[in-house]
Amino acid sequence: MKGKQPFANPTQKTELETPMQNLVRIERALMSSSKIIAAKAWIDAGARVLALHGIDDDGKCDCRKSRCRSPGKHPIAAEFPKGEKDATKSKAKITRVLKQYPNANLAAILPEGVVALDVDGPDGAETYAALNLPKTATVQTGRGMHCYFQASKTLPKKKTPLHCIDIKDANSGYIVVPPSKHQSGKKYRWKKAQYPSRLADLPSEFIDGLIRKKTVTVSFDKESKVSKGGRNNALASYAGYFRHKGLNGSAIERVLSAINTEVCSPPLDAGEVSHIAGSIGNYDAGFENAFGSLADVEEQDVQFLAFPYIVRGATTVLDGNMGQGKSTFTAALAAAVTTGKPPPFLDEIEEGDVLFLSAEDDPARVLKPRLVENGADVSRVRYQEKVFALNADGMTMLRQEIETHRPALVVIDPIIAYMDSGIDGNSANDTMHFMVELDGIAREYDVSILIVRHLRKAKADNAMHQGIGSIAISARVRSGLILGIHPDDKDKRAIVHAKANYSKEGPAIVFTLDGSKEGRPPVVRWHDVDPAMTTDDLLMKPESTRGRPSAERDFAKDFLREALANGPVQKNKLDQKASARSISPETLRRAGEEMKVSKTRDNGRSIWSLP
Repeated sequence: MKGKQPFANPTQKTELETPMQNLVRIERALMSSSKIIAAKAWIDAGARVLALHGIDDDGKCDCRKSRCRSPGKHPIAAEFPKGEKDATKSKAKITRVLKQYPNANLAAILPEGVVALDVDGPDGAETYAALNLPKTATVQTGRGMHCYFQASKTLPKKKTPLHCIDIKDANSGYIVVPPSKHQSGKKYRWKKAQYPSRLADLPSEFIDGLIRKKTVTVSFDKESKVSKGGRNNALASYAGYFRHKGLNGSAIERVLSAINTEVCSPPLDAGEVSHIAGSIGNYDAGFENAFGSLADVEEQDVQFLAFPYIVRGATTVLDGNMGQGKSTFTAALAAAVTTGKPPPFLDEIEEGDVLFLSAEDDPARVLKPRLVENGADVSRVRYQEKVFALNADGMTMLRQEIETHRPALVVIDPIIAYMDSGIDGNSANDTMHFMVELDGIAREYDVSILIVRHLRKAKADNAMHQGIGSIAISARVRSGLILGIHPDDKDKRAIVHAKANYSKEGPAIVFTLDGSKEGRPPVVRWHDVDPAMTTDDLLMKPESTRGRPSAERDFAKDFLREALANGPVQKNKLDQKASARSISPETLRRAGEEMKVSKTRDNGRSIWSLP
C-alpha cells in the first residue's frame, strides 16, 4: 500500500537489545505475485534482498550445474558474488537484476526484530505443533512453512537446535520469500485462510527456554586515549570483538559510541562510528561461513571497458607528471565511451555514460570545453558539482550516484585530492582500506573506475611505485598505466601499460596534443602504437635534464600555472596541494618568485595569482 511500510518502525529498548517492534501486518505489496514489487516491499520493511537462481520448467536449478546441492536457493554469483554479504537495500539494483533474470527466486535477510521459523516437512510440523506457539503470518513452502514472529530482543547466533526447524533472524542468513518457486514446482505463497496477516509476538518463554544466551563483558583502561590516526583501527578492533560475541550492527554502534567518547581524543564523528559498526556488523560472527568450497563458485570471465588497458568492475590507475596530458587523455577516453567509437588502438570500447570527479578543473572553463573539443557527447557526462572527500559519507554519495545513473566509467582526478584529511596517503594501512572500499564499489556496480595520480620526483625501483602516495594504491589496482613524454619525440606523448592482472600488457599508446585552436583546450591525435616501448624508456630523463638543479622548480612552476589558471588561490590551499605532489614550501616559494606571481592579502590571508 502506497505510503505504508509493511513493518512498523521499532521503538528503543535497553542498550544491548534489538529495538522492540510494534505488532506488524503483512501488507498487500509483500503478497504481490510480482517479485519486483515484493522485493521493494521487503526493502521498505528494513530487509536486505538478493536474487537466487530459479527453477526451470524441468524442475532443475537454472545455474545449470548437473549436481546442484541447493536448487533454487543459492545467489546469482554474477550479481551477488559474496552471497548474503552482498544482499542489498537498493531498489534500483534488485529491479535491474530481476529484470535481467526473470526466472530468479527472491530471498531476504530479515529486518531487526523479525524472526521466521523455517519448518521442514512432516517432522518439522510435528516439532512446531509441540511448541504451542500462537498463530501468526505464515508462508506455504514446497515442503513445509515459514512462520513469522516479532522478537523483543536479539537472538544470538548460537541457538539450541530444533528438530527440522531452522530459526532465521537478521543475523542468520537469508530466507526464500514469495513468490519464489520451489524445486517441487510449488510457489512460495502467504497463507490467507485461517491465518492472520499480523506477526505474533514470539513468547518470552520460547526465547528464554530454547535460545542460548551470552553475556558480554568488556573492560579497557579509561586512561588510555587513542589519538588521530589510530581511532578507526581501534574502534574497528572493538567492533570485531563485539561481532565475534554475537552482537548485531545496531548494538555494536551503540557500544562503539560510548567507547568513542571514552577513549578517542578527539572522538570520531557519529557518521564515521556508524560506518565502522555497519561494516563490521555485516561480517559473520562465527566461522561457519568464513570458508567455502570452490565447487560452489561460479566462474566468471573478466570483462574490459577497453581491452586490455581498463578493466570493468575494478580500478585502473593512470600515473603521469603534471601538464603532460593526463586529463586530456581521460577526456578523449570519455569521448570514445560516450559515443561508442573506439580509438584506433582498440578493437572496441564499451559505450555508456561517464562520471567525472575532478577536484582541480573548473567545469565551465576547463572540463566541458576539454570534453567538447575531444568529441564527447556531454549529455552522457555527469560531474561532481560539489567537491567532497571520499570518507564514509563521500563513499555513500558516490554509491548513490553510481546506483542512480549507472555510468560505464568513473574518472577520479587526482585521487590524492579525494582522500579524507584523516587518511595518511603514504600509510599502507590507511590507503589500502580506502582502495579496498573504492574497488568494492567498482565490483558491486560492475563499473570501471580510473584514478589519476601524479608521479613523484624520486626514482622508484618499480615503475608502478613511481606514483605519489602509498604503494598500496599500485597493489590494489588491477591495471596500471603510465603517461609521459615520448622518449624519441618531445612533441608526442606515450602511455605504457605497466601492470595487467587479467591480461597481457597492451602495446604503448602514442598520441600528440593538438592545440591549434587559440583559447581552446588541446585535442588528442592518435598515432600508431609502439609494442617495443617500456616503462624504463618512458621514465628515463633526457640527457639534457639529468642532474639539473632546476628540475624540481620547473615541476613547481608547472604546478602553479595549472593551479592558478582559473584565478587567485589562497596560499594555504596551494601549500596543501603542493605537499601532495612532494613540492616543498621553499621550492614553491622560489618558483613563485621566478614566475613573478602576484601576492596579495585578504582578511589576513595570503592570496597568490598569476601575473
